[in-house]
Formats: sequence, structure tokens, C-alpha cells
Amino acid sequence: MSSEEQNLQKKCDLLANEPEIRFAGFLDMMGNQIAGSFRKDVTPLKNEEERKKMFIEAVLRIRTRQDFDENLGPVTYAAARRTNVVTITILVDGMVLFVSAEPNVDIDDTAKKILQILG
Repeated sequence: MSSEEQNLQKKCDLLANEPEIRFAGFLDMMGNQIAGSFRKDVTPLKNEEERKKMFIEAVLRIRTRQDFDENLGPVTYAAARRTNVVTITILVDGMVLFVSAEPNVDIDDTAKKILQILG
């Protein structure tokens, strides 16, 4: 694991220690997971193959949104509230940070907290 990957993994571990965050992972622009951590007490809702599909879809959504950056400005974060989980995606240095959180979180507060932890 490179030093950059180790640094990304440390950030994921830090985020996954937050009680409202289930998973945090960095994805490359092809949807491949570079680093990632589940909170210790979390049972994943999707298997590895299903997560990979979800990651690819998240990256495609971010890439599509970038088409509108010139007129509307860049997206700070995007979120989806589902019955069992909230997902938040953030573009960070050419990578996508994919976070899943507990379904009852305040999305804005959680996104702000993530951005503060990332620095």
C-alpha cells in the first residue's frame, strides 16, 4: 500500500469511528475502491459485487454533474436518503469519497462534519 493509500485509509478509519457513519471509502474515477472502512459494529447491507456496482454508479453521477459546474458551480456534496441508509458522495482531489450513514442522520450536519474531518 502506497503512502497516499495509507493516508486515505487513515481518513476512512477516522470517519468510520463516527457513530452515524456506517462506511467511508475513496473511489477512483472508474469506481474502484482505493481505501475504505466500515464502522466496527456494522454488518454490510450489500456484498462486495453489489457495492462495486453502487460505486460505479456513484462515480457516473458525479461525472455527469460536472457537466453543469461551469454554469451552476461545483457540487459540494450529493446525498440520497433511502429507507435503510443515507449515502453521501464528495469529490475530493480527483477521487470520490463515498459515505454511507445511518438513515436518521441530518444530512447537512453529517456532510459538514465529514468535510471538517477531511480538513
